[in-house]
Amino acid sequence: MQYSNLQDSDFSYSDLTNSTFKCSNLDRCKFDGANLTGAKILKSNLKGASFKDCILDHVDFSSSELSGVNMDNLTFNGATFNHSGLKGTSFRNAVFRHVTFNTEVKKTIFDGAKMDKATYALLKSFKANLQHVQIIK
Repeated sequence: MQYSNLQDSDFSYSDLTNSTFKCSNLDRCKFDGANLTGAKILKSNLKGASFKDCILDHVDFSSSELSGVNMDNLTFNGATFNHSGLKGTSFRNAVFRHVTFNTEVKKTIFDGAKMDKATYALLKSFKANLQHVQIIK
């Protein structure tokens, strides 16, 4: 979907595998329990969105606004956050494997997160606060 206003939509428990949302307003959308494997959510507004218990393998959030979004306790495998707005985004207790960040992360919360060495090194190069992070294999 491109240039769509889907504000307040409920995608809970939907299979959105390989879906594309581009330049869309997804403000306050619910993705709880949804399968977003391979989804591309590009240049979209996701402020206030909910992602509880989502499958987020190989999701591309490039150039999307996720500031202040709660992504606690989620697992990210091969996800991409290039030029994404992550100010105040919480990834508490999340798991990261092979995740790409090319964006500002100084005010992103990673407390209790677990991540592979490559993701850790990348985040450290962008000056993320990784004091309470655990490195995993």
